[in-house]
Amino acid sequence: MKKRVSIGANLLMVLLAMAGTLAAQGAPFSGQASFDARGFKEFGDRVEEYEKVHKAAEKSLPALRKRSNQEVIAAQQLALVNKIRELRSNARRGDIFTPSATEAIMQEIKAVFTGPDAHRVQNTIQAGNPLEGFEVQVNQRYPDSLSFTTLPPTLLKKLPRLPDEVAYRILGSALLLVDRKANMIVDFMPNAIP
Repeated sequence: MKKRVSIGANLLMVLLAMAGTLAAQGAPFSGQASFDARGFKEFGDRVEEYEKVHKAAEKSLPALRKRSNQEVIAAQQLALVNKIRELRSNARRGDIFTPSATEAIMQEIKAVFTGPDAHRVQNTIQAGNPLEGFEVQVNQRYPDSLSFTTLPPTLLKKLPRLPDEVAYRILGSALLLVDRKANMIVDFMPNAIP
């Protein structure tokens, strides 16, 4: 019995020593981590606010039937865009990609593009060519004919998770936040992708 208590006590002491070592190793980075966490938290809060707007807009429209044709679906999408625009009539670039969120996200993008998988990330990004004269704007519908690039998984893992209503997209060097159902630009970060 004494032997079991002794082994348990020793194990507890080793675990406590390891925890102290890990805490000491994390200390130099705590300021940086809290900045990133603050930027990501602010971004997450703003995305959550947008999600509520999206759901309110969607709820105000008649539901689509399971066998709706393409014209009805396109009309529903346009109605959703218009309702969201109405609810976000004062939306501007930077409402969601705030300065602290932008800085935290840019740090993650830079780390991925300078890290060991940089060549793979660059190879998977095939940035879409913007339409001539196309200027990215908040609350603008993303043109159906314009290709886009999704984020490579290596980068996507580093950025804050998004609800189903929105997705990250790359267009040229811009990082976009796009409403999936409305196919509308919610916010964007110019010159985000090297």
